[in-house]
Amino acid sequence: MVHRCPVVSRTWVTVGLLIMVSCLAQPSTAAWIDPLTPEERQGRNLYHYGKAGIADPLAVNLQGVEGGVPPALFRCAGCHGHRGEGSQEGGLRVPPLTVSVLRRAREGTSAGRPRAGYTDEALGKAITQGIDASGHALHPSMPRYQLTSDQVAKLIAYLTRLGEEADTDPGVSAEVVTIGAALPLTGPLAQIGQDVAATLRGALRRVNEQGGVYGRHIELIVEDSRGDPAQTAQAVSRLIEIHQVFALVGSFEPAGGGRERFEQDQIPSIFPLTQSPQLSDPPDPSIFYALPGFDLQFRSLMDFFASRTMPLTGTAQPRLALVHRNGDSNSEALRGALEQIRHHALNLAMNYEYSTGRLAVLALVAQLEQQAIDAVVFLGDGEDLVSIAHELGRRGMSPIVLSATGMVGPRARAVPSSLLPRIFLVTPIDPPTEREVTYLRALSEQPSLSSIGFARIAHGAVSLLAESVKQAGRRLDRQAMVDALEACREYDTGAGFSVTYGVHRRLGRVASKVVGLMSDPPYISPVTGWMVPEGEP
Repeated sequence: MVHRCPVVSRTWVTVGLLIMVSCLAQPSTAAWIDPLTPEERQGRNLYHYGKAGIADPLAVNLQGVEGGVPPALFRCAGCHGHRGEGSQEGGLRVPPLTVSVLRRAREGTSAGRPRAGYTDEALGKAITQGIDASGHALHPSMPRYQLTSDQVAKLIAYLTRLGEEADTDPGVSAEVVTIGAALPLTGPLAQIGQDVAATLRGALRRVNEQGGVYGRHIELIVEDSRGDPAQTAQAVSRLIEIHQVFALVGSFEPAGGGRERFEQDQIPSIFPLTQSPQLSDPPDPSIFYALPGFDLQFRSLMDFFASRTMPLTGTAQPRLALVHRNGDSNSEALRGALEQIRHHALNLAMNYEYSTGRLAVLALVAQLEQQAIDAVVFLGDGEDLVSIAHELGRRGMSPIVLSATGMVGPRARAVPSSLLPRIFLVTPIDPPTEREVTYLRALSEQPSLSSIGFARIAHGAVSLLAESVKQAGRRLDRQAMVDALEACREYDTGAGFSVTYGVHRRLGRVASKVVGLMSDPPYISPVTGWMVPEGEP
């Protein structure tokens, strides 16, 4: 049974969505205007993120703990609430911090002793020294923050706006939510970027025809990443710093400094376009990946092979060759394949590495023959696979070949027909039906789409964005959206796959399946059901 994110059904997800889409090169609307002053905005960063600047965490002390404590674990918002509403931590009541509560004197109750109303000076002492407005020591669990007088003033300035309509994140106004995507509109990956941009615009246009999200439009800004890692980081920085986007949706993922930049600002990123999700433990709270990367896919593929060595190769101890193109793009796949080869104690008889454009096909196949290889794990592109397959066929060799659809693509169908039944590919998503392809072409208003896989992810990203914005409510901010995403269970994206997230889960789908190749449509036939790699929770 397929479930969706709680509370709102699919019918109501789209009700009230009004989406306006910008052109590729320039946003169609005026820049976002911050309703908070610069001082209040900096105070908000202190309250919510425990940072005085982009990479400037606070020093935080806790009574009885030497050497300070991690500011990320003792953010004001973590205990006092995202909107200053207060909370209950075990048996301890954490008071609200709204200005009406702070300024008002409190009479003695069962919940606490009396105190005077807070002045700005008294608030500064409470924050830095742990002393309340009447001179009493606050509870030992209240951290003491080492702030300058200027930082204290900015934090207090923000507390006067805490919980108001204006208390939100960049990219959100009363009328508009601005989202962004860094995509290669020029350069070697331009066709992918243009297909994704067209799909994002088309999907947003469809929901635009059905209403608004609590009276707000959602607008898309696309920055050209030019298919280059450094340019991708710069494009993301422009989206954050210049365009002040609320979230990234279906965007290429930056590495290094660019990734650091939006992680530090806790900017939600829905379905980054990557074959190798950059997962961490603990996970980055703001990044929500769609499908398993090559590491998990190849682990499932090796699980499949290990369970069928005898019927596939005729021996319980087949000789395995790992043929992989070097470079960062294959590093995760290589790690996953090797991990599961060791896990199953498979006989890795040959490990062959080659560089892009320098595959010595004749020498490789001769070595495969000399080593009496029964199965080849291939990490490279479709062109290289076809070249190897033709030489195998010329020599009358027919080892099992194991690879991934995301690597070899439809080009794999060009291998000699005699080898087709010997090729097994792992995939994280079912191939699109003809009906789905037709729908995506109509959605993107493109007569043809050369990047169907990425277009499907983009379509799913917009679906999940719409759902999470709806679930977050009118008082939209990044934390509310992250909370809504974390609550998603088996959410059907409408793009051929469902996703599940949680507090400690940022990969929407873990399972993959193995498929075989056929010479006639639909060209692919399932060999297994959905598989979670052995050892994966």
